[in-house]
Amino acid sequence: MPTNQRSTRMLYLDDSGAISLNHSSGAVVIGGLSVSSARVPKLTRRVSGAKAHHFPERGRPSSWEMKSTALLTPKGWRNRRNRALVLEVIRILGGLDCTVYTASINKAKMHHSMATKTSLPMQLHRLVEHFAVECAHRNEIGIVVMDRSENRLDAHASHCVASYVTTKNLPLHPVVHYVDSMTSEPTQAADLISAARRRTIEGTPGMHVLNTQLANLRAQGLATKRTHTNRPWTNQIVVI
Repeated sequence: MPTNQRSTRMLYLDDSGAISLNHSSGAVVIGGLSVSSARVPKLTRRVSGAKAHHFPERGRPSSWEMKSTALLTPKGWRNRRNRALVLEVIRILGGLDCTVYTASINKAKMHHSMATKTSLPMQLHRLVEHFAVECAHRNEIGIVVMDRSENRLDAHASHCVASYVTTKNLPLHPVVHYVDSMTSEPTQAADLISAARRRTIEGTPGMHVLNTQLANLRAQGLATKRTHTNRPWTNQIVVI
């Protein structure tokens, strides 16, 4: 690789909960993990291997998806094999020097109702702001990857990130890339991360310890860093 060519770092994101006050969720979280692009194939292989090991009866791991709606509900979390799979995923992330990020909105602290078109940019801007600090620290270029949604806001989210990255001159690609979570093990891990944070805010039993384990997966040397808006760097971002 030429000396002037910087490596890339991926930020895989997924969301949990809905911002509408009529929705049963008590919080809305966008969260996921950052990983060196060179380690994405290894991450994919190891997560696929964990799926195959813990649930061999489900067939090829590429044919089924890890979903927080099955693994992290109170009933799901009481299942020994579910817990073992999630905890192994955490060990895999730690072994590959991943950083876990979440940006949360606690709906009980909202002063007025909001729409996803408003909350989504707020959360993405904050995530990008802190991810950019890690990218600069590692001398890498960041790339944001999100699970493809069904709410027709993908183009809106991509535009918001692009304009923010460009105007603030952040070390990231000025575009959001979208994938189908069924074909992306890192995105499936992002689903678990965002759901664990949401359920912690909501007070779901057993989630606080899991959320802490995930939050402890962070890059070294960033504790004293600040973002371009002079906020202290963190990987567990509270938007509201």
